[in-house]
Amino acid sequence: MIGVEPVAVPLPPPIMIGPEGSYAWDVFHRRHVKLIANVIDALPYSGGQVAGLRGLLAESIDGVMTPLPPGAPDARLWREWDRGHYGKPWVHAPFLWAESYFFRRILEAVGYHGSADIDAGAWRHVDPYAPMKDAELADPQLDAAFGWYDGLGDVDAARRFTALVEASVLGNRADLVFQVTEVVENYSLLSPPLADDTGRILEHLTGREPGRVAVVCDNAGRALLGDLLLVHDLLAEGWATSVDLHVKPDPYYISDTTAADVGKTLNRLRAMPSALGAAGQRLYEHAAESRLRLRTHPFWCSPLSFHELPADLRTDLRTARLVIFKGDLNYRRLVGDCFWDATAPFADAVAYLGGLPVAALRTLKSDVVVGVAREDVSRLDAEDPEWRINGRQTVVQFRP
Repeated sequence: MIGVEPVAVPLPPPIMIGPEGSYAWDVFHRRHVKLIANVIDALPYSGGQVAGLRGLLAESIDGVMTPLPPGAPDARLWREWDRGHYGKPWVHAPFLWAESYFFRRILEAVGYHGSADIDAGAWRHVDPYAPMKDAELADPQLDAAFGWYDGLGDVDAARRFTALVEASVLGNRADLVFQVTEVVENYSLLSPPLADDTGRILEHLTGREPGRVAVVCDNAGRALLGDLLLVHDLLAEGWATSVDLHVKPDPYYISDTTAADVGKTLNRLRAMPSALGAAGQRLYEHAAESRLRLRTHPFWCSPLSFHELPADLRTDLRTARLVIFKGDLNYRRLVGDCFWDATAPFADAVAYLGGLPVAALRTLKSDVVVGVAREDVSRLDAEDPEWRINGRQTVVQFRP
């Protein structure tokens, strides 16, 4: 009924690191082992930094959660975000909380926040994942991979929007965390989205006066290139008066977008040929005109779901015409990293956000998903038991 506020749905039980053999267990016992090795190899870290990284790995697999040192700039925040996990075995913590804290502790181990004990603070604000992200952007094959964009010039606006949403979703498959243990060889659509609300999103954007659109970013590099092309289209068509890119304040989950990553990716886009380069240049101009803005908030690097959005961030998002949540991690935080029935309606899972218009663009790379037809769930469970985690399925979901 129009004017009736949606009723929040109770969350199912949270996904935990165990049991052995589960996806979450595999992340901590297999993926993180390779991740730490990659971080150690990426930059010329000292013996103390390497020992700190290896100690973190050992602690996370078979140890007790150690709090951040009191001098850490966000130690107070993490005490507020703690839900009784400090001092307890990692395996007893929810997967989302523990995985987030693991990435925060990587920054502590390498001295990202300027520890005087690590080379007198010389590693302050040195992104430990920059070599990996920079290598992705430097790939000469990117120009050819985005060559399809030139062909959109003569396509009608609705079809172009659909193509750009698809490109944004598929870019999510380029997640560098996912690629630590998985080989991504195909960036084309492997099958139709399990839920596709693209038309409803476009109807929402075109059926009223344009306003500000907020994009809660996920991965940098290849994924962000696709997102920026979608943002360019929103502004060029006049469907958004401005776009806010919400980025992480610090490096997080390897490839998550920071302000520095936006700058690097825009420069890469401007250097690409033909229509791609022109789109990059126009986005630079939009930034100068404050039609494209970067925003951030400490909560984007928190271990909590968006059910606990702080008041200032919730207020800011509620003034947007549309909020687009990109990627797998944002999806987990949006609906709750819980044992949802995959057929539960997306609208019910995000009802706690009240009247905020929400879109989720995501490639499935973890156990959580909602809004899938029962017949699709039954079919995929029989044909591809790992369909929730192997990056082969996508969703485009919208709650007006």
